[in-house]
Amino acid sequence: MAAHVGHAGLPPVAGSVDLEWSDDALADLERFAAFLHERSPELAAIVAQEIVARAQVLSRHPKLGRPLSTREEYRQIVLEVLGAAYVFQYRYDGNRLVMLRVFHGSESR
Repeated sequence: MAAHVGHAGLPPVAGSVDLEWSDDALADLERFAAFLHERSPELAAIVAQEIVARAQVLSRHPKLGRPLSTREEYRQIVLEVLGAAYVFQYRYDGNRLVMLRVFHGSESR
């Protein structure tokens, strides 16, 4: 049963896929950093680094997220980053993996 929980039951792609970040996703990271910088400059850089590090799981398991629509290549996954939920929206077409957007779980979209 444990093999079917989380991503443990998903076979990784052969090797890994490079994760690219769209301009919108990079703007999301900058938005988080600016918001946090006002409260804690040290925390802003740490959160941005952790978001990027957590997203790397998709390099080995690009189909880990659920499809966003009837188009299988657009996907979404919620990952915990330093105790907070972040929504990652990305596109994987079998060859290329691109992070499209990143939202904090408490944001209304």
